[in-house]
Amino acid sequence: MIFNSTQGRTVPNGPSAMALDRRRLVRIEELANEVLRTQEELVSLDRQKNGRREALGAFRRNEAPVRNSHWIATSGQFIRLPGKTARAWLSEQQEETDAQIAAARQKLKVQMQALLAEHPQVTDLQSGVCELLTEVKETSNQLKEEETGERKRNVLDYSRFDGIVASDSEED
Repeated sequence: MIFNSTQGRTVPNGPSAMALDRRRLVRIEELANEVLRTQEELVSLDRQKNGRREALGAFRRNEAPVRNSHWIATSGQFIRLPGKTARAWLSEQQEETDAQIAAARQKLKVQMQALLAEHPQVTDLQSGVCELLTEVKETSNQLKEEETGERKRNVLDYSRFDGIVASDSEED
């Protein structure tokens, strides 16, 4: 047995202790890699969501009139669709992406809980903060929306500014 002065406890030495540590370290690394992959997946899904949000905003602001046909790039190919079909398809894809993001966030929380259980000092945050961040919560608004099928008006909807004329002091 060896006394570890940094942690203030005795640690077994010898080949069996190294094997246990190696297995534990490999397990921690696997868990951390899963977390990183899920975070990369979330970033990718957010990019897709933002691109579709911009396209749907163009339809909403009438920058891409519904009466015209539009080119859409998807799955490595370009497709020309009528405006109404394109907008409906984008909305459907946006809803699917939202569902995938919600599932990935739940998966990330479970993965973080497993990583924190294996190695609590993986972060400098206090354990109570980590528990709060990884806790799965459903707010009453989410439950209400699921029950009624209604969504609140998007507070980030900037279409109310469409009628405002931009004036730059440089051009005057």
